[in-house]
Amino acid sequence: MVKNCDIKSLYINRLRYRVPWDVLFGNFRRGTVTVAGDSMHLMGPFLGQGCSAALEDGVVLAICLCKKLGENVMNNVFSRKRIEEAIDEYVRERRGRLVGLSTQTYLTGRLIESSSSGDL
Repeated sequence: MVKNCDIKSLYINRLRYRVPWDVLFGNFRRGTVTVAGDSMHLMGPFLGQGCSAALEDGVVLAICLCKKLGENVMNNVFSRKRIEEAIDEYVRERRGRLVGLSTQTYLTGRLIESSSSGDL
């Protein structure tokens, strides 16, 4: 498959791991836009946390938006300020959990890295 693919269609992006202190102090909202999932908290592939954390993000964001905008969201005219407040609440609520997960991933990655370097 790799030999037969069109090289021009391949995109190589550098993944950026967010160390725990980036999650703790980072800014995850600009206006009414926020990030979730790997954009917010890239996890290593060895603990199976990434997908679960992304699903949690979606649930928490939905709950925060519903609390701020009300249950009858479709009939409300929402203000930008209320949406921003909801997103800020989402970021505050996720930050603590993500710092713990990110720390666990970071330390596990460092352990794997140091134990595998001795095998070479």
